[in-house]
Amino acid sequence: MATAPTPVTPPRPGRQYLILGLGVALLGLIAYVVQISSQRLSTPWYMPIAATLGVLLVILSLWNARTIWRLLGLLLVLLVAGAEWTFLLGTHVPAYTGPVVTGKPFPAFATTRADGSAFTQHDLEGDRTNVLVFFRGRW
Repeated sequence: MATAPTPVTPPRPGRQYLILGLGVALLGLIAYVVQISSQRLSTPWYMPIAATLGVLLVILSLWNARTIWRLLGLLLVLLVAGAEWTFLLGTHVPAYTGPVVTGKPFPAFATTRADGSAFTQHDLEGDRTNVLVFFRGRW
């Protein structure tokens, strides 16, 4: 007795774009975690660019077949991309002016002491001998 072959349902068009878009956006976040855990402190421009590419791929997927899951995927990747662009463009690191050299004025700064009181470059002025130690430790 012969059995009838089961019909194979073709995959929905654009599904690979959806998976690729979500994967690219996730890959940017994973790369940033790897960068931070390897203690490299360079600007992660790849992170929002990868998320933006993910948005474009999910839009391409949505163009092929409009489903609620693809729309929710687009919303998720849009939120991730927006947060990453805000993080990257919203943080500002002052320009590096070089090391402190004898005879040059000390660059302006403001910080707090361990007891919570203010400490600025003006506290280093005068006839006192001062030592300023920078300790980059982990707690």
